Amino acid sequence: MKKTNLFLLVLFVSVFTMLPVTHYAQDNLPSKDDIQEDFKNDTLTSDFAKVFSANEDKTNFKKLRSYLQRKQNAIELIQAEMAYYSDIQRNLTAISDKDREIDAVLENMKTNTLTEGSIDVYFPNCNINIYSTQKLSIQHLKDLKNSLKSCIDSEKKREAQYECLKSNLKEVKKDVALCQDQIDSALAPEYQNQEFRKTISIGFACLLGGLLAIFVVVVFRSPKNIADYFFSDTGLQFVTIFVLIIAIILFGILGVLEGKELAAILAGISGFILGKSRPAPVVVPAVTPVATTVASTTVSTVTPAPVKPVPPAPESND
Repeated sequence: MKKTNLFLLVLFVSVFTMLPVTHYAQDNLPSKDDIQEDFKNDTLTSDFAKVFSANEDKTNFKKLRSYLQRKQNAIELIQAEMAYYSDIQRNLTAISDKDREIDAVLENMKTNTLTEGSIDVYFPNCNINIYSTQKLSIQHLKDLKNSLKSCIDSEKKREAQYECLKSNLKEVKKDVALCQDQIDSALAPEYQNQEFRKTISIGFACLLGGLLAIFVVVVFRSPKNIADYFFSDTGLQFVTIFVLIIAIILFGILGVLEGKELAAILAGISGFILGKSRPAPVVVPAVTPVATTVASTTVSTVTPAPVKPVPPAPESND
């Protein structure tokens, strides 16, 4: 029971502690008026290159679209604010005309020795609203001229703000154009192909470098028979063919070689490898006669020479 009450107390305190913080955070969010004041008084510059300086940011569609949305909202705010500045030149012209009319009234009063004069002046932006039925003294007319001068200064200030808005609108539109071009480039197939080729090229370069490193390590740190194998014709052919295959595939990915050329080269290499791997024909050695000797018994056959018949001796008479 005590643990439950303690938990509820902590929860109650946490909620009431976070409420003022949340309220403060909401009160301090930038309002529409604050943003418009920044556009009126501060000259902005294009920040697309700064925000998307990294290559991975240029392909981050979420960040690109968020940036594009903010800039489009800024364009709407600037254009809405610029609508309130369409009367600047008209007001400046009207104020100058009224200033000359006051001078004419003062000159007429001086010529005719009048103490009061009348003029119709209506400028709501400057809080000036005087009708011709109202009689004004010379001092009042001079004060009115000073008020018109302050009104001219105010209109010129508004004119400077209008020029600032125009400049900022141009920069924001530039950012929007750059962002849209970047989105189009990121979505273009050719851009994707370039990124793919770049990645594959780096991968094959690392593979080739690893192969050469392994070859050097095996040659210099292996027993002599393995090193002799790699330095033999068979070992060098293996390494050369492996490197050539990697280079040919890389050329195909980069578009240096077309499909037919790749097929012909790979077919030639395959035929060469299969031709080398075919077993050599078996050569049957010729049979040579072997003399057999019997150790225990030696048999020799002698062909007797033909016997020449002896003629009979002659008989004697005795």
